[in-house]
Amino acid sequence: MANQLKIIGDCYKKFGLKHTSKSTACLPHSIRFFKKHILTPKENSEISNASFYGGTLIHIIVQESLTKGMKVADVIKSELIQTKIDEYEPLNEKDKKKFEFIVKEAQKTALNHLANIAELGGQKWQDEQEQVLWTPPVKTYWLMYIDLVSENLLGDLKNKFGNPTLTQKKGWTYSNVKCPDRPFYSDVQQIALYNKATGLKPFLSYASNCDKKLFTQENCEDLKKESLDKALKELMIYEIAWEKKLELADGDLDTLAWLCCPDFSDIKKKSFWWTGVAQDQIDRLLKYYV
Repeated sequence: MANQLKIIGDCYKKFGLKHTSKSTACLPHSIRFFKKHILTPKENSEISNASFYGGTLIHIIVQESLTKGMKVADVIKSELIQTKIDEYEPLNEKDKKKFEFIVKEAQKTALNHLANIAELGGQKWQDEQEQVLWTPPVKTYWLMYIDLVSENLLGDLKNKFGNPTLTQKKGWTYSNVKCPDRPFYSDVQQIALYNKATGLKPFLSYASNCDKKLFTQENCEDLKKESLDKALKELMIYEIAWEKKLELADGDLDTLAWLCCPDFSDIKKKSFWWTGVAQDQIDRLLKYYV
């Protein structure tokens, strides 16, 4: 029976899908259809903005500092980081300024993460550890990459970035932001998945350029076992809801498209999910409907 449970369900196979992830499961279904069935993997990976790209940059800086014992300033000066900075292509002037501010404040943000992690005591850290997890009745496995793992702890890094504003008197300014007093529920679901896969005690490190907050099982009810178990069950519900649509579509992309109708208003406004998406990619989606 255990081996049977580890067979990917036909509803996934018929669409060429192999696994899921926390970020994928939490997507609105119309966006999930677009990202997983309209865009190529390369196109999907290329859609970014200053917040996403800057977040990855901070993660790498912190991970390099912890796993290689390097000073943050030296990591930022390294060829790895400088190349990644140079490679970023902003969406527009505002996105360009936001990324510039993120880079300018990167050392402060990274140091705040490191101050959080120092509260956990001496640990030998590994970064980007790959894990898989089966959670029946979900008919596929979860694929995950955990930011930081030690012998008895695992954690994820969450960045809080401000926003640039153009003023007549001062030009572009950048807002400082505080970290939340309680972890975002989507992050709790993510850490619940990691905890289930590893059995390690979880933590969440939030940091901005001017603030920091560390959440552990000792100081946060949301990270205690009962809360994590509930969060994981609710994450599974998201995935099973998607499975139902895959089953109804039965391998037919046209049917799946109609089960995941997009928000045309959001597309026209270029709201969050559609910022940076090329018009030819949108046209490729819309051919299923018009």
